[in-house]
Amino acid sequence: MTGVRLTASAKRDLLEAWLFIAEENPQAADGLLEAIDRESQILATQPQMGRLRPELAKGVRSWPTSTPYILFYEVEDEGILLLRVLHHARDIGSQQIAEVQP
Repeated sequence: MTGVRLTASAKRDLLEAWLFIAEENPQAADGLLEAIDRESQILATQPQMGRLRPELAKGVRSWPTSTPYILFYEVEDEGILLLRVLHHARDIGSQQIAEVQP
């Protein structure tokens, strides 16, 4: 069984994205979260698809979604641990990607 676990940071990122978009269009905000969820579930079945990002932290990979957001994750035995969900326009280098507690 494969799955997706989210860190507190990833959950916060998703909430912030939803709140920002929902100010103008709640349906679009829902659609964004649905797309990210769907794509992260697919990624969990083939976690090696993402690009290794050793400049961020050991074992971190990234995957651009069909939305303006990039998934940052680690591969686990049963899927992936989603570390962050960041807009592609953000300065990724200045963001803390890895987290001690999932």
